[in-house]
Amino acid sequence: MHRTSHAGFTLIELMLAVALGIILMTMAVPSFTSIVLNNRLATKTNELIADLHFARTEAIKQGRTATVCRSTNGTSCAGSGQDWATGWLVWVDSDGNGTMASTEIVRVHEAVGAVTLTGSTFQMQYAASGFNNAASTVTFTLNATGCTGNQARTVTIIPSGRSSVATSACA
Repeated sequence: MHRTSHAGFTLIELMLAVALGIILMTMAVPSFTSIVLNNRLATKTNELIADLHFARTEAIKQGRTATVCRSTNGTSCAGSGQDWATGWLVWVDSDGNGTMASTEIVRVHEAVGAVTLTGSTFQMQYAASGFNNAASTVTFTLNATGCTGNQARTVTIIPSGRSSVATSACA
């Protein structure tokens, strides 16, 4: 008499594997959320820094004032206020009159979404030398929904026009 064995899992082994998988997933999801949050903040910070560097480069290259200003519609500066989450635009004062014309807009950034972005001013101007026209330090703070601990980002532009990024406490 030959006994045949069947390969496979028993119901108990399958239930144990599923339970173990659920336990591992409940431990992994919170840390994955933190990774997604950090990546979202890093991406939005890099987009802002890229546009600030672009404006500074254009100011130096063209020998004109370049401005990064907050915008709600992508066609004009929003004026006063500190909420930059609605978007911003970069323009170079080609004719030197200090007023933006639609032909002077060189870059538009749409609303950032899921991130709060506040600035210490409503616009950032670079002189033809690349220096910050405000003659004082300008800061931008980025926070994401669900931000905890020191996950926020602060972008600082000193009067020489140089920018830096640091992590900061969530608001």
